[in-house]
Amino acid sequence: MTKNRPVVPKRKRNHVNPLAHTQTISFDGFSNNKPIIVDIGSYRGEFVEQLNNMMVSTHNFLVCEIRKPYAEYLRELFTNNANIAVFDGDSAKNLQALIEPSIKKGAHIEYVFINFPDPWFKDRHKKRRVVTDIFLQDTKKWIQSDTVFVFQTDQELLFTETQELLDEQGIEYTEFTEPLWGAQTHWELMKVKENNPIYRMTFSFFK
Repeated sequence: MTKNRPVVPKRKRNHVNPLAHTQTISFDGFSNNKPIIVDIGSYRGEFVEQLNNMMVSTHNFLVCEIRKPYAEYLRELFTNNANIAVFDGDSAKNLQALIEPSIKKGAHIEYVFINFPDPWFKDRHKKRRVVTDIFLQDTKKWIQSDTVFVFQTDQELLFTETQELLDEQGIEYTEFTEPLWGAQTHWELMKVKENNPIYRMTFSFFK
């Protein structure tokens, strides 16, 4: 755990339009071939901190946060962690460029966490979601066969609509209740205190 934490930026708005972020994200990979865990939507970083405390000697982490002020905060938070790389911008759109170089170097992408993404309920805004039909179709072409995606949200409608999308693509998923390894995001902890249910599932592109 970082002893002197940087100041968390104030949250100015709930939603960020990912389509407004057009910059290309790329990463050449870590200096070793330890398994990689990807966190999309890291927000304040507590989730990755918990995982890193458990797996610092065994895993590398790719931390993605679309909001630049929070990404800068995360870079400062993890500045002394050589096994953690932080990126801002649209990670879903750039996921292949972000992690495929590591795959080509022999690294295993173990998990991709999609934690509490903005729901984008209006039909005309659904293309802004992380998990879309295009995302699924494109990712299936290059992702490793045993990479596990973990989708977590407090929004039941988003959860069921994502399940329907997976069904349409013929992608199997498994619901579960307790957080993996007991690690919880800041957002999840707030929702649990409000007695809101948390919806979780894992899915992979290949049986």
